Amino acid sequence: MNTMQGGAVTVRIDMPMVVDPEVAGDIEKESVFVSPKLERIRVSEDGASAVLEIRDGLYTQEVVEKAHRFVAVMAKQRTGFDIKTFASNVREDDGPFQAGVNEELVRRGWVHDYGKGQIAYNGPVLRLARLVNEIAGGLYEKHFDAVDGHFPGFIDADVLHKCGYFDSHPNQATFVGNVMEDFDAIEEFRVANSCSEGAILPKDEHLHHDGMCMNPAACFPAYPTLQGKRLDDAGFALSWLGRVFRYESRNASGLDRLYEFNVREIVFVGTEEYVGDRRRRALPLVVELAKTFDLDMEVQTATDPFFATVSASKKFFQAAMEVKNEILIPVLDGKGGTKKMACGSVNLHGRFFGEKFDITANDGEPAHTGCIGLGIERWVLAAFTQHGFDPMRWPEGVRETIFD
Repeated sequence: MNTMQGGAVTVRIDMPMVVDPEVAGDIEKESVFVSPKLERIRVSEDGASAVLEIRDGLYTQEVVEKAHRFVAVMAKQRTGFDIKTFASNVREDDGPFQAGVNEELVRRGWVHDYGKGQIAYNGPVLRLARLVNEIAGGLYEKHFDAVDGHFPGFIDADVLHKCGYFDSHPNQATFVGNVMEDFDAIEEFRVANSCSEGAILPKDEHLHHDGMCMNPAACFPAYPTLQGKRLDDAGFALSWLGRVFRYESRNASGLDRLYEFNVREIVFVGTEEYVGDRRRRALPLVVELAKTFDLDMEVQTATDPFFATVSASKKFFQAAMEVKNEILIPVLDGKGGTKKMACGSVNLHGRFFGEKFDITANDGEPAHTGCIGLGIERWVLAAFTQHGFDPMRWPEGVRETIFD
């Protein structure tokens, strides 16, 4: 055990088994959800041990015990599945990748980072974000007759439960609360904040949760609108720009990983044949979008970052059934190396939502669904990384739109 500045300590533990770099990366990323007393877990290069960075040595025993249980379940993840590439694009720009994009966007005043996974943006960043959304939405309307819509940022907890979110991603849920409808509680809260230098939050016993959450997946709000319906045709498509909220704890970072972000979504609903066909036909459109912005891009098999205790089984199912693909666009990591950033996903849900929401296809069977989500801010980050800040490196039609 090594004492660190400020009462923090580091503790080395043995892994229950040697883990490969993919699992090690998942362990490090998800370790922020082990304990508020734990800063991070760092896995050794050989995957045989890990260092716990504990914020306060007084809680060492508690944190070590939780960390052992965490790595024990995370280490069970199976890897080594064949990674299949379903679509790709190679950029024409032969210039180098731009380092420090997040910092430069802030310096230029195009992005304001609030520091908690929320950003504001304007100028070329705003124009680029709008362009990505508009072009994607136009492609969906042209090729799939997608009906454009709008859905709220709030979602009922019962809907998230029905969608299986609390079982798979309970660590990323955000619940909405308000001061309880009590005269004295409200007045106490008002008085506390009437002359304080900073915000004084309500007492825990005065907070009321009415069962509303912030929506963590763009497609979820669409399904309750289809509750109990029987489709007349083989299927249809809905598309919209959704606001998504996923709690990231200390993983929040620039445009890479936001708490609040925008997703251009399309949902297919219908027979198994209809949804499978639309998914196949959508892949060339993803390539067309990447060509428009001249980006290196691949669509490959992938899995979701499930909560630790269910990660191994759910990742195995997704990988084995090949129901999830990610749209991967290369950017730079914090050390200057290249990493593949997931800028969207292409998903098949089978009959899951059709059964949960009693949606019936025209063949009399529960409807199949599938969706494609494009993370707008990540496409913006990828474009600035691959083309930099010299407008002449950008595709002509794009630079004329986003740069003054």
